[in-house]
Parts: sequence; structure tokens; C-alpha cells
Amino acid sequence: MVGKLALIGGVAAAWLLTFVLMGGDVVPALTGHHTEAAGKPGSSAPAAKVPAARFSSGSSSASPSATPTTGTSPSSATGPTDGPGQAAAAAEQLAEATPVAGQVLVDRPNPRRAAPPVLTFRMATFNALGSSHTHKGGRRKQKAPGSARTARAGQYVMDNNIDLIGFQEMQGDQRGAFMNATGGRYALYPGNELRSGDGENSIAYRLDTWELVKADTISIPYFGGNPRNMPILLLRNKQTGITAYFTNFHNPADTAEFGKQGRWRAAATDLEVGLFSQLKNDGYPIFVTGDMNDRGPWFCSVAPAGDLVAAAATAFGGSGCSIPGFRIDWIAGSQGVQFSNYHEDRSGLVAWMTDHPVVITDATIDAASFPKSVSDPTAPATAAAN
Repeated sequence: MVGKLALIGGVAAAWLLTFVLMGGDVVPALTGHHTEAAGKPGSSAPAAKVPAARFSSGSSSASPSATPTTGTSPSSATGPTDGPGQAAAAAEQLAEATPVAGQVLVDRPNPRRAAPPVLTFRMATFNALGSSHTHKGGRRKQKAPGSARTARAGQYVMDNNIDLIGFQEMQGDQRGAFMNATGGRYALYPGNELRSGDGENSIAYRLDTWELVKADTISIPYFGGNPRNMPILLLRNKQTGITAYFTNFHNPADTAEFGKQGRWRAAATDLEVGLFSQLKNDGYPIFVTGDMNDRGPWFCSVAPAGDLVAAAATAFGGSGCSIPGFRIDWIAGSQGVQFSNYHEDRSGLVAWMTDHPVVITDATIDAASFPKSVSDPTAPATAAAN
């Protein structure tokens, strides 16, 4: 009996010990079933939470924080960061990381520059035959009055799409008739701005085509050596910005009334040579219109000085300053200017208006040949020519 009690007591003690060791889960212990320990892989029970380590800057036992130069360990990279050192290390890692995708910068070609502008316009030289020549007692009294002839000349220049005209002998009543006939489409310089005699040799230019940059004159000896102011205009084309010089002259002629004028004509030519020599240094193309009352000798004097070519050469050929034909009405321009469609109009209409041919030509300026012509010259003049 005592032996049985001892056996029962031993079994109970073993069961109790098993109960304690199994955390009170006696049934699995008795049945042989049990679960994986908590925290082991594959366990459905939540893992025990372990407090994160806290590092104190004053603790000698704390591990050093990561720095931008030392980096972080793999374990610290996945855990929470603490302090500026770890934040800096994380930023450095991000900066050094290779992007998965992004824009690729490529070299851009230099922007293509626009080609220099090219300007083609029509110009003429026109001796209007002054009104005094067709008054009663004048040498051309059989012709119509000057105002009537020049009014028709205004219509003529519009019909022929002429953008710029160098006039000679355009007296006061004729200037008014021209301006009325053209309806204010043209400006005249010097027109009525200077002495009446100076206005006889004026340049007319279309206001919708040209703007005045600078207006000037040069005094040359006229009949008997009396001074006359001849116009020098710097005009800018409104469509292209190309700027050019335009000059217009009337040198004295040998006449029954005034006699031989060769001395004064030569003096005028010398002044024109000096002017063209000076103007060419400015870099703008130069144009010349006028009744020079001289043929080859005048052009052979001015051409080398101003590096000029005659528009007539495009129609009549010739080399250098030798141009076939006998003319005293001239159009010339700088080397590099292209003339075309040159025409000396001697039609019946022109013969009714004047005793000279009207010389017309197209002129082309390529700014590539005259780089200065498209730079910014002097600001446009404030006073309009009239």
C-alpha cells in the first residue's frame, strides 16, 4: 500500500513539474502535442518586442553614430536614425545612389543664325527742267509750265514704283506740285528746309520704305562759283534695317548765259571725290545720283575715290570707269552693290516732262557685303524732311 502511494506521489510530482515547465499548458504535455516557441520562424504568436537601443552622447559605452565619411552599417541602415550624423549619412547615400531612370543631358547644337538681309529697291535720277526755263522768255518756253510737268512726274514715279529719286532743277512751285501729286507718300530733302536754290536739288524717298537717320549737305560751286548745298542722306530701310548713304548733285554746265564753267565743274568734282573717300570709310553702301554735266571724266575721277561702279555698266558694259555711251545723268553705287534693269527712258512722256532722260535702275544690297549696314547707326532723326 505504501509502495502504491509512493508511486502515485511520484507521478503527481512529475506531472506538476511538467505543468510548470510547459507554462501551465498541461494538456499538450499529457497528449504529446505542443507548439513552436514564440518568436521562432513560422510561429503564429507575436514576437516579443525588444526596446530599441538609446545612445547617449555622454555615454562612453554607446556605439558611435555614423558620419558622412564612415557611413552606416547594414543593421543601422534599416533601423531608426538618430541624430544629425545618421541623417547626413543617409543623405550622402541618397546622393551617391545611381538613379533608376531620369533625363539624359545632351549637347545642344548652336542656334542657327539668320542669314544677312538682302534689299532690292528702285531708284532714279530725274532732271525736272526748272520752271524758269519754261516761263515766257525761257529757253524751253514751248513746254508746259513746271508745276504741270512735275505733277505728272509725281504720277510717273509712282507708276514705275520708284522708291528714291535724285531730282535736279526742282524749283519751288515744282516741289509743291510733286508733293501734292504723290499725296504725301514721299519726303523731300532739303526740300523747303534750306534756301530755295538748295531745294532745287532734292532727294525724294518713300516714307513707307525709308526712315531718315541723318541729313546733311555739302556745299559745291555752282554757276559762276556760287555755292549750292547738295544733300547727303543716311537712310534706313524699314523692312530690312539696311542703312545706306544717298547723295545727289548738279554740277554747273557750259551755257550761253553763264559761259564756260569747266573751272567750277572741276572744283565741284574735287569736293565730291573728297566726300566719297570719306563716306566709304563709314562702312555703309553709297549711292550717287545727279546731272554732272560731264561724261567719262567725272566718273573716272569719283569711281576710284569712292570704290564706285556705274549702274550704266550693267546695260552697256565697259571696264573700269570707261562706260560706252554719252551721258551726263548718272547713277552709281559702291562696289558690292548689284544694279539691274537699267533703263534710260527717253519716251514721249518723258520728253514732255523734261529735256533729259529719266534714268531708272534696280539696286540690290546684300548685307553680307556691308556688315555695318545692318548694325545700329545713329538714332533716327527727329525732324522729318519735307
